[in-house]
Amino acid sequence: MFYTILFATVLIVVALVKYLHKPVERCPECHTPRESDHPICPCGYVFEFPEDDAPLEYGDPD
Repeated sequence: MFYTILFATVLIVVALVKYLHKPVERCPECHTPRESDHPICPCGYVFEFPEDDAPLEYGDPD
């Protein structure tokens, strides 16, 4: 009976960790965590993409 309770406890702990842990969004290039809602990482990676298929425009194209 002890092993059954131990097994049930392990399953509950694993389920809690799986569903309650919120991973932090990280940059795929430099692996730094995203700070608040900044759209661009310090290394230059763009986190946000437009909803439609419009190209990204940051700054003057000339």
